[in-house]
Amino acid sequence: MKRWIAWLLTVMMTLSLAACAGKSEPVGSAAAEEDGQNPVMNFVGNYICDRAAMLVEADGSENAKFTVTWGSSAWEHSEWTMSGKLDTETLTVDYTDCVRKDIVYNDDGTIESETVVYENGSGTITFSSEDYSLTWDDAEEHIADGMIFAGRAE
Repeated sequence: MKRWIAWLLTVMMTLSLAACAGKSEPVGSAAAEEDGQNPVMNFVGNYICDRAAMLVEADGSENAKFTVTWGSSAWEHSEWTMSGKLDTETLTVDYTDCVRKDIVYNDDGTIESETVVYENGSGTITFSSEDYSLTWDDAEEHIADGMIFAGRAE
């Protein structure tokens, strides 16, 4: 009986190792699209760069949504929102719908003012699957050209 149980455990472990050793698809690959999952799901999370933070969210079956918050003081920050489709070959998202707002808060945390600085801004966000970072290039103000947002803080 002990030999049979030992043999059964050996077979189960061998099968589980074989199942885990299957071919791995690269991040954002066509296989991710074929299974119905938004390929942006591989990059969802919070990314940080100095005083700026970027939230990456999946939007629908193929789009990405980005919200950047850049603090200028405890009572003021700028906020950019944009979206676009992830190109799974280059891991880039080109956007043309960026809205930038400047927001000022009262001492009690309520919003004192919210000013739209511009709409329909454009630019590119490029993901790196190697180190879970992204680079933001802003074509409107060039405020973020080459900014690298590192590590997903999940």
